[in-house]
This record gives sequence, C-alpha cells and structure tokens, in this order.
Amino acid sequence: NGTPLIMHVFQSAKNAALNIPILVATDDEKILNVVIKNGGKAIMTNSSHESGSDRIHEAINKFDPARRFKKIIHLQGDLPNVSKKLISNLAKVVLNQKCIATPIVKASKEEIHDPNVVKCVASFQNENPEIDDVGRALYFSRSKVPWGSENIWHHLGIYAWDREILDEFIKLEPSPLEKSEKLEQLRALEANIEIKILLTNEKPIGIDTIDDLKLFEDSLKFELNKFNYEKKK
Repeated sequence: NGTPLIMHVFQSAKNAALNIPILVATDDEKILNVVIKNGGKAIMTNSSHESGSDRIHEAINKFDPARRFKKIIHLQGDLPNVSKKLISNLAKVVLNQKCIATPIVKASKEEIHDPNVVKCVASFQNENPEIDDVGRALYFSRSKVPWGSENIWHHLGIYAWDREILDEFIKLEPSPLEKSEKLEQLRALEANIEIKILLTNEKPIGIDTIDDLKLFEDSLKFELNKFNYEKKK
C-alpha cells in the first residue's frame, strides 16, 4: 500500500505506546534512509552479525552507552502486523525479571510438520494453560515436539530482553543444540538462561516468501475495505 515493510513494523511498535525509544538496527543504507525519511530513528550496525541479538546489542550500546534503558523489546523486521497488545504484554513479563521472554501460539495442522515454523516445548503451572499465561521454555525445535501432545506451540520470533542477560548471551559461543537446530535461543537454554513464555492467540504474519507477502497485502486490503465500510455507515 505504498508504505515500506519496515515502516509497518515501526508503526506497530509505535502503537504499543510504551513511551520508550523505537530504533531500527540495520546494516543496509537503503533501510536506514527509508526510516529516517519517514521520521524514525535508525542505527547502522556491522554487516558481519549472524543474529538479530548481536545486531540489537551493538545498536543499543551505540544509542545508550550510559545504560539508562534496562529492558529491550526485539521485533523482527518481517512482522508488520504484530499487535500493540502482544508487544505490551511481553514487556510486562520481562519488566521485573532478569530473563528473556518470548510468545507462543497454538500451531495449526499445516504448521506442525513445517520446518520453517519453530516449535516450543513449554512448561506451565496449569495443565491447560490459558491465553496470557506465562510459563517457561524447555526446548525449541523445527520438528514436531513434544510427541503425543495435543498442543503443539508455534514460537513467534519476538523477544523481550533484560539488558544484562543480552550482554551475557552475546558473549556465548554458538552451542551444539543451536548448531543442530539452527535456533539461537537454544544457546540461552544450554547456558541455563531462563526463557519465559507468554501464551497468546495472536499470529502475526511473518513475511519470508512471496506468498507471505500476498497474504499481508490481502489483509491490508481487507482492513481498508472494512474501514471504508464503517465510515460509510
């Protein structure tokens, strides 16, 4: 709809109204210029980073060397319609705890055996957890886990970090399980860093393929038509 993808993500962060700076960390001047042109803040980072956690660590240290900010919400640049509710609820989980926090949602039948959809083995106090319950992560995999469970959880690539935990995490070498599954959050679990899990019923569209892009474009058209209809009423 004439708006760069990164600015859709930026607007989603803005909608959360957490009253904290919103930064785009990138190694691409095109993205940097688009964000600045549209009134946002962007920080150029090293092109050699292999993970988003390394990139945001460099960005926050450049932006805030005095360490005034203790918590970080880490959004991915390909999640344009992540909701303000999900962002703010995740912020609440990490607010008074030294941990990593990340959301999960129930996987669809099509997603269960899709290796591009990361699954999470999570432990909750209640046997039948409800939306907005908080648990802890035991494992992440591209395979269907745990075997025999009715609830297979789809991990959403959004994180809330305690800054000291982020400092600790980026010093660690890639771990054996991380290399095997190609999932960096396993590095944290292998280092005994706690990952809190927020159960949600939301499933923002992650744009990894042309089909994903079409899905998002269709959702934008639907929302626009809905808005125009309500306006006419």
